[in-house]
Amino acid sequence: MNAATIHPEAINSWAPQRQRTLGQVRRRSRMVGLMRMLFVGGAAISAGILLGPIAASTLSGPSFTIARVPGDQVVTMINPRFTGRNLDGESYIITADTARRRRDDPDTIDLTNPQLSDDEGSVIDAPVGVYYQDDNYLELFEDVSVSDGTGNILSTTAARIYVDEGRVAGLTPLEGDGPLGNLRADTYEIIDEGDRVILRGNVDMTIYPNQRESVEE
Repeated sequence: MNAATIHPEAINSWAPQRQRTLGQVRRRSRMVGLMRMLFVGGAAISAGILLGPIAASTLSGPSFTIARVPGDQVVTMINPRFTGRNLDGESYIITADTARRRRDDPDTIDLTNPQLSDDEGSVIDAPVGVYYQDDNYLELFEDVSVSDGTGNILSTTAARIYVDEGRVAGLTPLEGDGPLGNLRADTYEIIDEGDRVILRGNVDMTIYPNQRESVEE
């Protein structure tokens, strides 16, 4: 059957129906587009409601990012401990409240409240010190106290301890008290692990004979 055989009334009745169908399709397309827009907008609003408190707590809470230490920043060690043995095989311990390596010389370590002790019971401490780790000697400053473990206590304002040799040297005045008496000198040197004390310059010593006899007994 071709178009020539179609009844004119049938064509007239089909044309309005086709126009109505196209209009419905357009309205449906517009409706679908509107629904898509509403769905996307609703999803965005829902995501904002869910993620908003999380983002707010993250921004207001503590930071969890990794802290980066600048390359030129000096790291301070808390309660450092350096151990070793001197030339005679006796062990020693150097402790402090804090230790800080110098940027330009890592073998030089600044100490706060350092203390050096050994197997013989000798203890040397001070508020401030510098440990030269490579050369293994310790410099103490300010209120330096030296105790040999037998009751002798010496005080000075500066001391250099050669840890390997078990030797203490100072260029500032020294004062001391002990079981045998008291002493004073402008400079001093303690050698042989404290068995000998060399005093120089304006040396003043007071020895208590009775105390010496009691010590010898």
